[in-house]
Amino acid sequence: MVNKNSARDALAASAFLRPKAVAQAETPVTLPENVVQLNAEPETAAVASETASSMLNQHAGRTAKPGKGTVAATAKRVMLYLPPKAKNKFREIAFHEDRKPHDIFMDALREYLEKRGHKGLL
Repeated sequence: MVNKNSARDALAASAFLRPKAVAQAETPVTLPENVVQLNAEPETAAVASETASSMLNQHAGRTAKPGKGTVAATAKRVMLYLPPKAKNKFREIAFHEDRKPHDIFMDALREYLEKRGHKGLL
């Protein structure tokens, strides 16, 4: 005797495994010039990739030099765990001063280091 679940599962599996109808000749889609087609030939893809990166550089208005002049390139990352109330207070202070919380953290750290006699580290 076949139970209801196994019959339902067999029906679902047969529907899933049934071959799908293949669409007939599709009309070619015209892509905007800033879109790169991923299924292109390797040579075409390399040219398209170079074109896309040059377009990004033009859009950014600068040459692509990763990490030059950014905070991430000139500083080391540190993880800071704060109680939720302290984190919210830093965010509130930053909001009222129209600054980022990172800037408030840096000011607090700079003041602390100067107070301890370590001027000029930050």
